[in-house]
Amino acid sequence: MVEIHLEAVRAARTRIAPYVRRTPVAPMPHLTVEVPAQLRLKLENLQVSGSFKARGVFNNLLLAEPGVLARGVICASGGNHGLALAYAAHRLGVPATVFLPEAATADRAARVESWGAHCIRFGASYDDAHREALVYAREHDLIYVEAFESEPTLVGQATLGMELLEDLPEVDAVFIAIGGGGLIAGMAAAIKQIKPEVRIIGIEPVGAPSMKSAVEAGVTVELPTVRTIADTLSARRVGDMTLALTQRYVDDIVLVTDGAMIDGMRWLWRHINQMVEPSAAAAIAAIQMGLIDLSAYRCPVALICGGNAAAEGIWTYYEGLARAKGTLAEGV
Repeated sequence: MVEIHLEAVRAARTRIAPYVRRTPVAPMPHLTVEVPAQLRLKLENLQVSGSFKARGVFNNLLLAEPGVLARGVICASGGNHGLALAYAAHRLGVPATVFLPEAATADRAARVESWGAHCIRFGASYDDAHREALVYAREHDLIYVEAFESEPTLVGQATLGMELLEDLPEVDAVFIAIGGGGLIAGMAAAIKQIKPEVRIIGIEPVGAPSMKSAVEAGVTVELPTVRTIADTLSARRVGDMTLALTQRYVDDIVLVTDGAMIDGMRWLWRHINQMVEPSAAAAIAAIQMGLIDLSAYRCPVALICGGNAAAEGIWTYYEGLARAKGTLAEGV
């Protein structure tokens, strides 16, 4: 039986603490619209490398034998896991290779490379990149860091659940986006073992319901295609471990549209001043679509899981404005 032990989660928190941030919990503004004021936001988009993925990645790397680690690390990713691996490898001074699907944004690839990692594009989806990266890892004798389907990764993500309960002991519901399932499986396992009455609701895109399909079938199933702008939520298949933990600890899964995630991104920017990627707005999308009834809870929390959204247009806009005002020159 798959299990995440709280002793392992506590040890992981100590292990990774020098390398990750304790991210804030933000209350709603008193005069906000569209979302009731009892909601809290766990801003994991402010984590190092821009998402929760740094927790699992650092836990993997810090558990590795130093001599083996020195040969290098590798992963496949829709974007955030690869960014976390590139960042962690840079911090620890080891070489990294990241496989991204062709659909991954140019911005994410550039960020991966900015940390010194070797970036390889392969396949139409994360699953294609994953299969090829495993072959590459064997051929080059590298440590393969699983994005979601391994105990070190799951335990690393579980540290976020334990941290949230310490931040907000009165929490009674948590809303979490699902890609491959590592985040919700790890968090739910930690939360439910400490406070079983907390309700855990997962959110997936309508065009990539890999976990909901697996839960309904009782086994992992591979979706023939995925269609969503949320590339970090676009795994065609979840893992056996993440499915087993989701079946045990997650209370419900709802599906949101791409349009609703875009509206959620706008809401987070306008009301919370947070620029996030689509996956990070999935919980807000579910609330705004009426799929989650916040009135049923006293202290619900939406996890804002990642902030790796391309923002180059903003800089271009302000550079143009500065040129027009004649204030772009140094010292002005």
